[in-house]
Amino acid sequence: MPLIVWVLGRFIFGLEGQRLLASVIMAALPTAQNVFLFASPYGRGMTVARDVILCTTVLSVGALLAVAWLVG
Repeated sequence: MPLIVWVLGRFIFGLEGQRLLASVIMAALPTAQNVFLFASPYGRGMTVARDVILCTTVLSVGALLAVAWLVG
């Protein structure tokens, strides 16, 4: 997702500097917690939602560092 946002921001929308960095950082953030909030009242998919949130949070650290180094 961050790569797609970078390509769109840089070449389609003409973003540079802080605006491009902010856009790509937002794309690199972990999955929204709303997935778990929707799953919990119904008791369905809570384990999968929880695991996805954990994995994307851990992976986003590396992605955020890479984005800051490459774009910033």
